[in-house]
Amino acid sequence: MTALRVFPFIGAAVTVAAVVLAIIGVSTTYWFSSGIKHNGLWQQCTGVECLRTDGGRAAGMAITALIALVVATILAVFTGFTRNKSDASNNLARLCGIVSVVLLFSSGILIAGSLYAAIGAASATGYSFTLMSIAQFLSFLAALLVAHWMGHSFTVIS
Repeated sequence: MTALRVFPFIGAAVTVAAVVLAIIGVSTTYWFSSGIKHNGLWQQCTGVECLRTDGGRAAGMAITALIALVVATILAVFTGFTRNKSDASNNLARLCGIVSVVLLFSSGILIAGSLYAAIGAASATGYSFTLMSIAQFLSFLAALLVAHWMGHSFTVIS
């Protein structure tokens, strides 16, 4: 049972990796690339210059997902620390865990939405797009880890 207590922390570590990848993905200019031209959420670059652009819906969803990932990371760590292993009815830890799982799944869906909204702009994807896709996968993985821990720690009395 004590081995399960590390699941929120593993989920938080996976979420930190997702946050780092999402920050890089949102801030870089290689969502799409074709030859000498490459585009990000905030800039369109040619071989010589980069022009600022409005990220639109894709940028809004990507930023919202990033914020949700950060909050979910904090809640997952808080859940791990507040869960008293001798008390199976710790409502605060349960609530934080549930909100963390909801935020992680929501951020994954928002990342998918931002990728879908941005894919209509071009057909060749760059490394920024790939990093956001990996961040989406890590978000779902972290949600599963925290949800698995919650399922075991709140139903089995140690």
